[in-house]
Amino acid sequence: MNRWCLAILFINIVIQGCLSQNGKECTAINNLDNQRLMSLMKAIVPELEGKRKGDAGKIGVIGGATEYTGAPYFSAITALKVGADLVYVITTESAAPVIKSYSPDLIVYPYLNTNTVSKVHSLLNKMDVIIIGPGLGREEETLKLIYEIFIECKKLRKPLVIDADGLYAVSKNLSVLQNYPSPGIIFTPNYREANKLKQAVSLNDSNWFNYWGDYVTVLVKGSEDHYYSSISSFSWSSKYGGSGRRVGGQGDILSGALGTLYNWALNLKVCDTGNIFQVAQSISTFAAARFTRECNYKAYLEYGRSLTTTDMLKYIHASFETLFNNEK
Repeated sequence: MNRWCLAILFINIVIQGCLSQNGKECTAINNLDNQRLMSLMKAIVPELEGKRKGDAGKIGVIGGATEYTGAPYFSAITALKVGADLVYVITTESAAPVIKSYSPDLIVYPYLNTNTVSKVHSLLNKMDVIIIGPGLGREEETLKLIYEIFIECKKLRKPLVIDADGLYAVSKNLSVLQNYPSPGIIFTPNYREANKLKQAVSLNDSNWFNYWGDYVTVLVKGSEDHYYSSISSFSWSSKYGGSGRRVGGQGDILSGALGTLYNWALNLKVCDTGNIFQVAQSISTFAAARFTRECNYKAYLEYGRSLTTTDMLKYIHASFETLFNNEK
């Protein structure tokens, strides 16, 4: 038996072990502890053989402004290097040529303005998962455009990852994403951003994120990452890996990795019950958080206090091999 066959056998064993209990499949997923998540995150990585361009994911990144060209680039290039086949960046006219100059591998559209909103809507259908927020800025015109994009994504039932200024946009218009349908949204705030969202919804209990419905989950990033799901037994905390040097742009790496991993987890369809989307959200977010910390850890060993986000990009492959390494 070759190594590829062994890998497939391992994945089948993992999935059956995680999804079966007392002979009951799928309905037995009543909790996701860290050990189970570690096994399942390896299983979501798709095979490479027999695939066509696009099968491993088409990810969209909406963000960027004249001042902020790095954030959407870091998010997009991470999504691509983690394993998505195609990554589209929708940004402002001024930011587009700068982002294009960073990498010829990204498909960049200069459509982030009110005059070309119809073109943005036509592009959304191409994307399997959409990341909204990196480097977006807080200009009033930009926020109005983002609200239109939110509404269109809701109609199309697009899986979203919302970070940075995308979260600011949500805090200023809470109802625009209320009752968002499956597959759902993953918010990725830091502690300060999470507190602002919590204050905005005026709910003091731990389930404040339920304001947006059952398919909206939250990863609160910090020295210890905390993930909150509408199904409490799918929530988790983790502080493994990383270093004391957290760089600006690290969250963009996480959002990009999460975009790709979220799509893979949804495609795996590990369960046919009503919890399938929350399971995919929990697994992919755990994988993205662990992956980002691993990149930070490996890069810090070489660069120490001089570590930058660009340095972390150099360790994407090594970190993926460390955590996933399924020989696919």
